[in-house]
Amino acid sequence: MQEITLVTGNPHKLAELQKVFPASLNLASRKLDLDEIQSLDLHAIVRHKLRQAYDQVQGPVIIEDVSAELESLNGLPGPFIKFFAERLGNGALYKLSGEGRVKIICAMGYYDGKKEYIVDGILEGQVVAPREGEGFGFDFVIIPDGYDKTMSQLGLKVKNTISHRFKAATLLSQYLSARG
Repeated sequence: MQEITLVTGNPHKLAELQKVFPASLNLASRKLDLDEIQSLDLHAIVRHKLRQAYDQVQGPVIIEDVSAELESLNGLPGPFIKFFAERLGNGALYKLSGEGRVKIICAMGYYDGKKEYIVDGILEGQVVAPREGEGFGFDFVIIPDGYDKTMSQLGLKVKNTISHRFKAATLLSQYLSARG
């Protein structure tokens, strides 16, 4: 099978995704500088990035982007969470709204120059004050529904089987494996 380039510069994301995608998919990784369009439509952002990445790599690519929808802010910051997290740090969601409900969506897409496929992995839960543990990003402030600990307190072994990214990667991996 032709090599598929997973576009990420985040070693944590790469490690998480390498556990989901089978070796048979021939996955490589590469950090690219991609423009981020300003949109509340997560799929529009992913589509734009897929085209840019494909143009740079000249081969099949996988892109992912995340939206954090706080109930108390009517779904904001949405896809803009990356910018808030850069300025506010790991506890950005808590700093924005305190405790409350959140829906995290990981939109993950594949594009090979002809065929595009985008899936969503969704994690819902409760935002709490930052807690200790292992992980990155939202892991320190989100208690997933059905649990009583944050993602960071659950540890990477559990987190990497329930996260929004895991869910999206599993769906995309199934699709790509079925295509051969």
